[in-house]
Amino acid sequence: MTDLKKLSVLGGSSIATPLLVQELARAPERPPFEVCLVGRTREKLEKVAAVCASLAGKAPVPLSISIETEPRKGVEGSDYILNQVRVGGYPARAYDETFPHQFGILGEETYGPGGMSNALRTIPVVMDYLRTIEACAPQAVVLNLTNPNSYIQYAAARYTKVNLIGVCDSPVGIAESIAQLLGVPLRELWVEYAGMHHFGWVVKAVWRGVDMMPEILKKAEQVSGLPVDPEIARALGGIPTKYFTYYYHANRVFEKQTSTENRRAQQLMDLEAQVLSDYEKAPDALPESLLKRGAHWYGAIVAPVLLAHANNANQVFILNVVNRGTAAWMPEGSIIETPTLVGGHGFTPLQPVETPPDLQAMARLNAAFEMLWVEAVVEKDRGKALRAMMLNHLVHDWDTAKAILDEIWKF
Repeated sequence: MTDLKKLSVLGGSSIATPLLVQELARAPERPPFEVCLVGRTREKLEKVAAVCASLAGKAPVPLSISIETEPRKGVEGSDYILNQVRVGGYPARAYDETFPHQFGILGEETYGPGGMSNALRTIPVVMDYLRTIEACAPQAVVLNLTNPNSYIQYAAARYTKVNLIGVCDSPVGIAESIAQLLGVPLRELWVEYAGMHHFGWVVKAVWRGVDMMPEILKKAEQVSGLPVDPEIARALGGIPTKYFTYYYHANRVFEKQTSTENRRAQQLMDLEAQVLSDYEKAPDALPESLLKRGAHWYGAIVAPVLLAHANNANQVFILNVVNRGTAAWMPEGSIIETPTLVGGHGFTPLQPVETPPDLQAMARLNAAFEMLWVEAVVEKDRGKALRAMMLNHLVHDWDTAKAILDEIWKF
């Protein structure tokens, strides 16, 4: 493997980006890579790039780092593009996490009205990037890490020709918790996941030919990070992603959020300043402060998927893909999260395991309002926006839907 590959990282000045470079540097079998970090602020890019370059210099296979503030130049000729932009930064996330409180609704950056606000702000910016990619790197494989992931992927699929795949470490986290509970290596566990990004369930976990889900549900209390009461998991017959705490325990989350001033967004703003300061002081090493960011996604899903494609490895990952008949019970064109075969040929979604009718109905509703909201944002259609808001799981009446839209709709 001697052909040089180019990976462009949109949002490359993220303080966590060196962890991606570390994963690539560690990979013993891969093509040589140029990693171009694309961002708006050169000063911040340079601090992050210096650390990345230090890590890249230790790689056994050639790995180089460059920076670019002009997106067109940054993505030109790319084989791979990672989208991890955060539109509006952490202050915007803080808004998404708090403004729903005035309507008696919990706040979150990917779920509920907060997620819709994030999509409203993020989709137009990402669409501009996608049009640049269409013009300058039409053959590139785009991995989307930016939230809300499935909203963005639906916009890409409906309105562009970009080859975009959504990556998220949440299903990996569930699988790791299950493997830990069973005391078996994760690599030996076949996990069946059904649903959507941040809205799905592990409904089957096979080890040595045996479905271990009955055993897992008996010990549901011991599943690390179980987001719902064990009784719910046993009733469902599966383990839901952590975001289902917002669905099943919305009242508890709302009470906790409104009784504390220690927001996640504020924690991340403080942490970002500390990490950047540490980068400037010692660019030749990863600081302890970076570990607090918890950027599990690079090692768990981003780098493995990228390298599986580059190396034609034919490995299976749980990814976000466009539903083109894979899940017959989901809308055609919706974004589903399902086991997917990854190799040089591309991304082949596998038929999801049989899913209970109530879970199917919940996922279809989730898909319906996400798709409608994306169309409303791209087409600037307030009527579609109102319809989508009324379908949101956390919005229960027309007056509230209209009031929320009056708050966030800027067109």
